[in-house]
Order: sequence, then structure tokens, then C-alpha cells
Amino acid sequence: MKQKAIIKDIIERARAARLSIAELCRRAEIDPGTFQNWRNDRCGANLRSIERIYEVLDQVDREDARRLAKRGKQAA
Repeated sequence: MKQKAIIKDIIERARAARLSIAELCRRAEIDPGTFQNWRNDRCGANLRSIERIYEVLDQVDREDARRLAKRGKQAA
């Protein structure tokens, strides 16, 4: 997958998770300015940083799923 497609995917997943890019970067321990540089093609993203971002997005998805499951059990 090319960098532009990866960055687009990250942005879309962050939006879907209602997570700002700044918060995503904070959780992944990446400077938001670095992410902006990747987004603007000023430098290439390194694989480990991208992996950390996806790990955070996956974690947020799991937390949301648990929260929804818990709400469902409380409503029943």
C-alpha cells in the first residue's frame, strides 16, 4: 500500500473512531507534526510508526466494541 493510501486509511479510521489525529498521535507516541509531514509528502513514514498508529486504532476499536457490548447487556 502506498503512503498516501495508508495516511488516508488512518485518517478515515480515526474519524470513524471519533479520535483526532493529535490524540491518535499522542497515544502512538508520534509527534503530530511528523504525521503532517507524512500527509504532505515532506518525508516518508517509517513502518514502526505506522504499526503503532494501527495498534492504537485497533485498541480503540476493541474498546468501542466492549463498551457497546456492555451497553447491550445493561439494556437487556
